[in-house]
Amino acid sequence: VFDLCAEAGLSAAAIDVSVTALKAADEVFITSTAGGIMPVTMIDGAQVADGKVGPVTSRLMALYWQKHQDPAWSSLVRYR
Repeated sequence: VFDLCAEAGLSAAAIDVSVTALKAADEVFITSTAGGIMPVTMIDGAQVADGKVGPVTSRLMALYWQKHQDPAWSSLVRYR
């Protein structure tokens, strides 16, 4: 995510964020190695902003999946 943000010209930092701050955010997403970037549109039953995926999250999601075509960003995992 940090590399994607840098490529997109966005700043990113790893910080603790309160639930109150998350609920007041313009956009929220979570990330994992397997799931990529996943938008969060509700927290505790309340909409985040307008309840839709925001432009920054959409942009990062698109960049993330584009990187899967680049061998430098992706490793094949063989399952038995």
